[in-house]
Amino acid sequence: MDKIVLGLDLSTKNSGWSIFTNGDLTAYGAINAGSANLYKRIDKMVADIGAVLDLYKPTRVVIEEVLPEDVRGNQNVFKALIYLQAFIMHLMDDYKLKPELVVASHWRKNCGIKTGAGIQRTSLKPKDIAFVKRMFNIDVNDDIADAICIGYQATHDPVPVQEDTIVKDAFGFEFG
Repeated sequence: MDKIVLGLDLSTKNSGWSIFTNGDLTAYGAINAGSANLYKRIDKMVADIGAVLDLYKPTRVVIEEVLPEDVRGNQNVFKALIYLQAFIMHLMDDYKLKPELVVASHWRKNCGIKTGAGIQRTSLKPKDIAFVKRMFNIDVNDDIADAICIGYQATHDPVPVQEDTIVKDAFGFEFG
């Protein structure tokens, strides 16, 4: 039986997803929801993720955990992401799946991407994209890159940090 892992980087406007089959990246994409109404966006995310579940039939699901510090204290954004995560968890229950939650610092560490003090969240997105380019030779946006990294870390041993791909900007923040 194939081991099929679905990696999800959830957002109420643009969620990235990836599929790894027996450790190999086999599909990826993004779900866009443009409505101004939060609940309509959540409905679209749930329906489209349900379609991904129906099409690929994953045996394991890994979702990035929502943490207050990830939204810089914006309670409205935090609540919206928690609502979406709850709906997706409920959807997974309908499919008899028990999703795993992983914090961004953990999946990035397992992809060899340094995080921590002094490194701003915005400087990490280019690193995620660069990791996907280096590992899979594909160009994707940050939502898809994050979903691929989430799926990758769930299916592979940690990779060593690529020091030669790290560059510092004028303020000393790393990117690349």
